[in-house]
Amino acid sequence: MKKRALLSLLLALALLAGCAPAAEVPASAPLPPAAASPAPTPEPTPAPTPEPVDFREFLDGVNAARKAIITQEEPLDISPYTPDFHEQNRTFTEAEMERLTTEHGPEENLTKDGLLADADTFFTLLQTTYGAYYYFGGDDVFFPIRDAVREELAAMEDPTVQDLNDVLYRRLYPAINDGHFRIGDYAINEAHQQYMYYVPGVYLDSLDGVENPDYLKPTIGPDGRICWWYAAISHDGDDLPDTLDGHTLAWQWAKRLPKNGQAQIFDESEWEGVPILISRSMSARSNVTGPIVPERVEMLEKLAACGGDYTENPLLIFDVRGNGGGDDSYVRDWFQGWAGNRAQYPGAFSYRYSQLSCHLFDFYPAKRMGTYRVYSQTGVWVERTGPVFVLQDKGVASSGESVVEIFKTAADTLFVGGPTTGCALTPNNWRFFLPHSGLKCYFGTGLGLYGAGENRDGVGYLPDLWVEPSKALDAVKRLIEYYGLNTEQ
Repeated sequence: MKKRALLSLLLALALLAGCAPAAEVPASAPLPPAAASPAPTPEPTPAPTPEPVDFREFLDGVNAARKAIITQEEPLDISPYTPDFHEQNRTFTEAEMERLTTEHGPEENLTKDGLLADADTFFTLLQTTYGAYYYFGGDDVFFPIRDAVREELAAMEDPTVQDLNDVLYRRLYPAINDGHFRIGDYAINEAHQQYMYYVPGVYLDSLDGVENPDYLKPTIGPDGRICWWYAAISHDGDDLPDTLDGHTLAWQWAKRLPKNGQAQIFDESEWEGVPILISRSMSARSNVTGPIVPERVEMLEKLAACGGDYTENPLLIFDVRGNGGGDDSYVRDWFQGWAGNRAQYPGAFSYRYSQLSCHLFDFYPAKRMGTYRVYSQTGVWVERTGPVFVLQDKGVASSGESVVEIFKTAADTLFVGGPTTGCALTPNNWRFFLPHSGLKCYFGTGLGLYGAGENRDGVGYLPDLWVEPSKALDAVKRLIEYYGLNTEQ
């Protein structure tokens, strides 16, 4: 009886479980022995989670590396790029200089001979006026390019101004990496530009065992901690690896700050007691050739005057994204008020006192025509307790990059976002117009090398913490909260 009762129970349970009923088992058949319970599989021991990066240790490492550059003892030497050139002092007549510096259209019935003459004039302009002419190789480099341009134009049946523009650019850009230089429609260093690419969503807590650490950069993770992600600079991304460390890398181009976030010339606000300063431009003009705008001057003077207001703040966010330049004296005055010192970033600088630059600039003394004014300076390191977060992106150029250089001289500063434009090699830029075609050229009459002396045009200054530049402010807020920096005030 006990066996039948047990069998009925088993069948009922099978039906409740949705199984088909088993064939009836004879009453005399013995029940199968109970299966032995398998031994439990031990849970794998999880790998120890790396300790989060210590914020102070990270900041101290950045300070040490930067201080070594700022305090280098030997000043840069640019004398090889600044020879005297007195023989060029009478290259142009007064009428020719007026024509070269006054905007005009092409001549009526412009001929091939007129375009060939303009090609010659263009290279004479470079030889006599361009501040980086000798830096990029002088006559040995530029004369063969001139001859190739002439040959290509001469072979055309009926060349146009656009043909002159195209040929000059195509022949010249391999020789010049200058972020300011333009010929007609073209920015000469566009082919040299390096942009930030990154792989979203893949974060590493350690660099231990990675295949190629060059593709991993410090970043701010989703929770605010400092970790690593895949980020690099590239012209178009085609040279970046598809896989590393077992990850498929879907590289994305890093966006700049959206244009609608660039309305402010200067603005002050705060977030949870942390001051946020925004500087989107340091130009008193709305465009290069426009008039001075009083409202812009007012905002820039406000920037210059308020540095001392933030001296006692233990945390500061300075947002310079999208700042394409202007007059860096405003931020220099801000820095002096804030730090108590004039900023001095190491570098060597020259101004070329050429016939044309003396014609254009009142502050270029005619009595020194045919020479360069050359000076160099070592850096001055400003000890202070921060931290300061400077937000940057590919829209930061020229005097905007001066902001970055200025803050590099101050301890406890971290740069967050992406690389800057790289547009600092040639100061005191001006527009020139070729006499027959009216083709516009724009280039600098000076030369400047900074830091360790490398030309950073096209590459820019790299951040300490690589994040999607358009989201840099949110990332810094996460970091401040994760490490409790605003609770230490």
